[in-house]
Formats: sequence, C-alpha cells, structure tokens
Amino acid sequence: MTRLYLITHAHTQIAPAVDAVHWQLSLTGQAQAAALTEMTFWGNVEHVLVSSQIKTHLTVAPLLARRPIPVTVDNRFDEVQRPGWVENYAAHVQAFFAAPHRAVGGWEPAAHALQRFLDGLHAHLQPNAPTTALVGHGLVLSLYRAYLLGLPTADFAAWRQLGFAAVAEVELDGPTLMTDFNTAIASPPRAT
Repeated sequence: MTRLYLITHAHTQIAPAVDAVHWQLSLTGQAQAAALTEMTFWGNVEHVLVSSQIKTHLTVAPLLARRPIPVTVDNRFDEVQRPGWVENYAAHVQAFFAAPHRAVGGWEPAAHALQRFLDGLHAHLQPNAPTTALVGHGLVLSLYRAYLLGLPTADFAAWRQLGFAAVAEVELDGPTLMTDFNTAIASPPRAT
C-alpha cells in the first residue's frame, strides 16, 4: 500500500502589495512549521514533494534541518494561478468552486488546477513509491480532497474549515482518503 500525507502549508503573513507566491510564514506559521516536525507520521516518510512557492518550502524547513529527506519541487503542485490581490477573497473562492470549468475573475479554472495536480502525482507516485508527504495549498488540496470523495467540485464550507499545517492521509492504491485533514496545531481561520 502506497501512502501519501497531504499537508497544507503553514499560516502566511498576508501582504496585499506582494504576489501571494512570495508570501512568507507569519509568526503563527513559523510555530506551526516547528510543531509539524514533532508529528509521528514523519517516521514513515521517505520523500517530500513541495510546490515551487516559498511557503511550502518554509513549512518543511524545520523538519529538513533535523532529518534530511529527499525533496522534489514541482510547480504542478502550486496554488491556483490568479492575477493578484482580490477584495472579498472568500466570495471569489466560492465562485471559483461553483464554476470549475470557468476562469472566474481571471483565475485558473478549478478543473485545470486539479488536472495539473493529478498529473504531478502520477509523475512522482508510481506503484510501490516510497511513503511521501506533499506540502501544498488550500485551494488545490481542497479540489483533490473533493476528487477523492467523488464530489464534482470542492465544498466551500470544507475549505473554510481547512486549517493551515493540516494533515490528511491518502491510500494511493484506491485512491482513498484514509484520514481527513486534521489540524493538531492551532490554526487561524481562512480568509473571510
């Protein structure tokens, strides 16, 4: 059985004037990243996948400083591509999930984002792949969660509940969501 641990990146310091791909971890996020290193599932992990965005790298940096694990960077695991800062972000996310085949507000369509994520998984996780942890982003991981549950698109309410530095476990032979996202570390809410 091939296991995949999905991890949402730790909480970031929002900077509206800076593209979100360059956001750093907030103080809360730094504490979450440090606390993630203590989670027992890491004892099984032999490989780490991260997006090309700095917040995913920073989320696992404390772990990698203590325990060298091979890391692969792949931009197919990046967050949904969007043109910049959006007022009323939550309403935009709701519209994005509701129309998975449309580029709502210039955002990458949800169906496209999910497909590139799946393409990344298929490229890195062949049968008998080592146990892997993937550090990703809330929107794309919400789309993948919906895919695993057989839903037509991600649930907005579930995304709102998704914590930062939350961990889920997937059995890839199904694929099956074995354990839904759980935040063992205090997490601020998603954008309102």
